[in-house]
Amino acid sequence: MPPEAQSTTLDPHFGNSLLVLVSVSRKNTASMYRPKVDPNSLPLRLPPLESLPASKDITEMLHQAQKTPGRFIELSWLRPGTDVNLALSCHLNAQGTGEPIWQLTEGLNRALREIWTYPSGDLALILNLVTAECTGDTLTLGDSAMLAGTGQSRLNTNTSSSYSTSFLGLQATTGQRMPVINASRYTKIATMEGELTDLAVPNLLQSINMGKMTGCLFVDNGQSAAELFFEDGSLNHATAMDLQGEQAIMELVTWEKGKFYFYRDEKNPLKTIVKRIDVLMMEGVTLVDQSKSLMAAGLKMESYIDKKVPLLSEQDFEKRVSKGAPVDMPQQKAFYLQLDGGETLFDLLRKRPMVKKEWVPILFNLLNCDLIVIAKKSAKNDKTAGLESTAIDVTAIERVNKMLARPDTGIISYPSFHYFLEQEFQRYKLYQTPYSVIIFEMWNWHNNQLQPLTPASLQEACNRIKTATRSLDLFAHFEALSYVILLPNTETPAAAMLAHRILEMLRMRQLGPESNADNLALAFGVAGMPEDCKDTGLLLSAAKASKLVAQRNNYPIVMFKDMQSPNLT
Repeated sequence: MPPEAQSTTLDPHFGNSLLVLVSVSRKNTASMYRPKVDPNSLPLRLPPLESLPASKDITEMLHQAQKTPGRFIELSWLRPGTDVNLALSCHLNAQGTGEPIWQLTEGLNRALREIWTYPSGDLALILNLVTAECTGDTLTLGDSAMLAGTGQSRLNTNTSSSYSTSFLGLQATTGQRMPVINASRYTKIATMEGELTDLAVPNLLQSINMGKMTGCLFVDNGQSAAELFFEDGSLNHATAMDLQGEQAIMELVTWEKGKFYFYRDEKNPLKTIVKRIDVLMMEGVTLVDQSKSLMAAGLKMESYIDKKVPLLSEQDFEKRVSKGAPVDMPQQKAFYLQLDGGETLFDLLRKRPMVKKEWVPILFNLLNCDLIVIAKKSAKNDKTAGLESTAIDVTAIERVNKMLARPDTGIISYPSFHYFLEQEFQRYKLYQTPYSVIIFEMWNWHNNQLQPLTPASLQEACNRIKTATRSLDLFAHFEALSYVILLPNTETPAAAMLAHRILEMLRMRQLGPESNADNLALAFGVAGMPEDCKDTGLLLSAAKASKLVAQRNNYPIVMFKDMQSPNLT
């Protein structure tokens, strides 16, 4: 073919019917037919960086995006130690309203790959996300705090003020993390360790106190972990499960089995305990005795509790309980009034979350005052006994469930979960009913490697999870390797209680021949609407971040509301 080729075009001066042959080069042809492009619509590419972006770079990007709404602002650099190109873009909508949209990509042209996209006015979040992707770690407060001085650290958004995206200062959002297997896996060698069956918690704490020891006591009972910090024998700070301070101690003293590890010279600046250890132990021993008494009476989380005298007057109630242990009267009344014999103890605590220090004395008092009955079966009357049930097409329900689930696992698929999540969000907007999500991972730890559960073990795990959840709770796949439980009309304390229950049920015995309960790796993150945020995307991010903090800090369950973060305002 010759270097120049003929082309036909319409000559506007001679009408549509007249064709004029013109001879043009390929280069000129392309130039002739290329539409004009508005230079202001092209991405504005800032000079490439020789190192990772700093706070001033992120601030400058947002400043440029605010000056030119609708235009993409791009900044590029090389991933440390490689020749792979990374690019961060930022843009606002054409009206300049709403949150800026940030996107991090890897590679060039056709090999371009999106890593993440986030709408956020929190520059500390974006800086931490970028740093986490490049280094597997996050910024110290110093660099993030510089954003506060720019006046650009956080824009006004529609998200809840309780959602501080600077939580990422605690945990990177990308990179391989090991889910919790055993909370006692510390990086240092313990100077003292043992079993709670050999040395009970009260004796253990008193030994540390009398020895005037300084350090961290780490206790792992297989389902939960506790961390206590001593200085010269004085107990200053304690956490157990999602509790801290004296409530954590009251939880810990009821643990009869588990392992403990003491790490000398470990310190924590927090001061959450003011009472002396001997005073706490006296209270704790009373709680232990009451717990054992309830267990002896047959109380379990699955037990149904009913009023022994349904029509008891308030005056008679006060008269009876006044003869028992000194327990908060309004709390006893509120707990007693909700009893109908149709709900288990677990259901009651899920509706009205309380710590052991609160509900154990109440139940102990009500039982000793002969006001309640503990039963294995529901005593609630069935008002529909005389009705003829309308036939429900169970086959059709199962067919729909199969359509919503992944065929390889039988668990609700990730896209289906998004549909139900949106329905719950709409229900929240209409009725203001709260809801929560639990995002978690389940693995086997074998030969120093994380391995997925076998199909048989996963099926057994699903069966146990379904036993712990209600019929309206949704258990689904989440992203690639995680799982999620959507809990309608549930606040985060109740969601955390369910997470603990699931953890307990998964570890009570092995899931299958190939799955040892001691090697089961689990990590749970809990977040709720509207307690933690008012946006579904942020809700999922909060739960994911909590799970990742659980993985890093070796706590099985972390609630987003309890995460500490730098204050950048």
